[in-house]
Amino acid sequence: MEEMNNLYLDAMPCRTAKVGGKEYLFFSGYNYLGINSNPEFNVLIQEGVRRYGWLFPSSRISNTRLDLYDECEAMLAQATGCEAALLLPTGFTAGRVATSLPLDINNSPASHPAILRHKSDLSTIEEWEQDVLVHAKNSDPPLVIAGDSANPLTATIYNFSFLAQVQRPLTLILDDSHGIGLMGDDGFGTSSAVPENNALECIFTYSLSKAFGISGGAISCSATRAAYYKSLPAYTGSTPISPAQVYAFMHGQHIYAQQREKLRQNISYFAGLIKHLPGIHYTADFPVFVLPASVSEKYLHDHGIIISSFAYPTPSSPKLKRIVINAEHTQDDLDRLADVLHRQSSI
Repeated sequence: MEEMNNLYLDAMPCRTAKVGGKEYLFFSGYNYLGINSNPEFNVLIQEGVRRYGWLFPSSRISNTRLDLYDECEAMLAQATGCEAALLLPTGFTAGRVATSLPLDINNSPASHPAILRHKSDLSTIEEWEQDVLVHAKNSDPPLVIAGDSANPLTATIYNFSFLAQVQRPLTLILDDSHGIGLMGDDGFGTSSAVPENNALECIFTYSLSKAFGISGGAISCSATRAAYYKSLPAYTGSTPISPAQVYAFMHGQHIYAQQREKLRQNISYFAGLIKHLPGIHYTADFPVFVLPASVSEKYLHDHGIIISSFAYPTPSSPKLKRIVINAEHTQDDLDRLADVLHRQSSI
């Protein structure tokens, strides 16, 4: 099967993208809510620029500060059900900071590199869950575990209900980068899906650039953990997120709600269109559809459609082919994609 080369986009993609001056339907990237092309959100960005400027080139521990950042952190803490939160320059930085505890961490299989401290020897999540429960009974000091809430490469949403069984102190570091903004109460991630358990301490780390469409990351946690994290150089010595983007984020929650509803309708609609096609894996309410290896990326490209396709987990691995739907796709877009997939499957 002929392989596709890398594609270099002419401009910002959303429901479509241009390559070499030609427009294609675009089903890649992680712009889940289509925020980067939302006119109302862009107005808020402009308002933020007028009030705060595009960049605040200062340290968070400087004597001259913006209260905007503290207000946003308080909002994130409340939304995720935590005592405190802290903003960081990127989601990756947030993950590295969250796992910088001076303790051993038991990582789940396929943990994102941002939270990966020790690669697991186990091959499945089910094996890891049982391993956690065994070690939680005998762990001294308390066990610290880390994993992802969702895997966008396999369209999997993980279930942490097994932690309800834990009876001794355990700390969970959960990377919610692909859940925050999409799932849970008011779209603030899977924090509400983690079982209530007095023995369980939760630390949520997440990117703000996926569903929320702003460049940065954050950690939600206890006040004690937040104080520790804020003492680290990654927080004290880094330039904070663009204040204009933080302003738009805080004032644009109604836009996120509207876009989430549009995305959920798109996911449901497309799932109905391809339900009889073999080999496509997806999870309800998650905007990623994993395609079988037999699907020709070139065939889709020749019919004006770009999908996500790259070798994983190494450059020599087989290509992982996926459709990523966003809130700005129309039903006509989804009809066209489904039609091409049906035609390709019949060849």
